[in-house]
Amino acid sequence: MSSQADTRSLEAIARSLARTFPRCDDAPLARAFLRALARGEPVTAAALAATTDRRQDDVTQTLERWPNVHTDERGRVEAFGGLSLRPTGHRFDVNGRRLYTWCAWDTLFLPALLDEEAQVESTCRLTNLRVKLTVAPERVLASQPEDVWVSFPPVARTCTEDIIDSFCCHVHFLSGQNAAARWVNGRAGFALDLDDAFQLGRLATGALSC
Repeated sequence: MSSQADTRSLEAIARSLARTFPRCDDAPLARAFLRALARGEPVTAAALAATTDRRQDDVTQTLERWPNVHTDERGRVEAFGGLSLRPTGHRFDVNGRRLYTWCAWDTLFLPALLDEEAQVESTCRLTNLRVKLTVAPERVLASQPEDVWVSFPPVARTCTEDIIDSFCCHVHFLSGQNAAARWVNGRAGFALDLDDAFQLGRLATGALSC
C-alpha cells in the first residue's frame, strides 16, 4: 500500500478542510490565540485583546464566529483549532508544557502555526503500539515506529461546526502499511503516510500563514 497522493489530490482535500479554520484576514489573531493557548492556561478574550492590541469586543465577536472554539465553565477558551488543554489520546508537548490535540493530524500542522517543535505521543488505533514523533514547523524530524500513517474519513462528511464528532474521531495514527491497509479495508475514507499527512496540513492551514 502506498499513499500515492499527488499534489493535486492533496490540494483538493485541503480545500475541503480549510473551511474548518479561520479565514486569512483573521490569521494574525488566530496564530496569537494558538500561541497563547500553548502556554498551558485557558485564554480570555480580554487577555488576547491586550496582547494583540485589539478591542476586547472585537476579539469576542471574532471568537464567536470562528468554528471550533471550546470554552470552560468560566467562558475561558481551553481548546481551539485542534489544540487542547483537556486531556485526549494525543499528547503534544511544547517547551516542556503538556498539551493535547483533538486528533492525530493536528499534531502535524500545529508546530508550524506555533513556530515551535513538539514532542508527540499517541497510539496506533489498531495495534495499540505506541507512536512517538518529533515534529518541527518544517517537517517530521523523528518517528517511532518509522512507518506511521494517518487515517482520514471522507472529507465531504466533515461538519465545520462539529469537527470533533464529524472528523477528528476518525483521524488516528496507524503503525505501518499493513495497519493502514486494514483500517481502510471496508471503511469509507483513506490513509496517508506521515509525509503526505504533513503536507496536507500545510495546505489546509495555508490561510493562517498569510
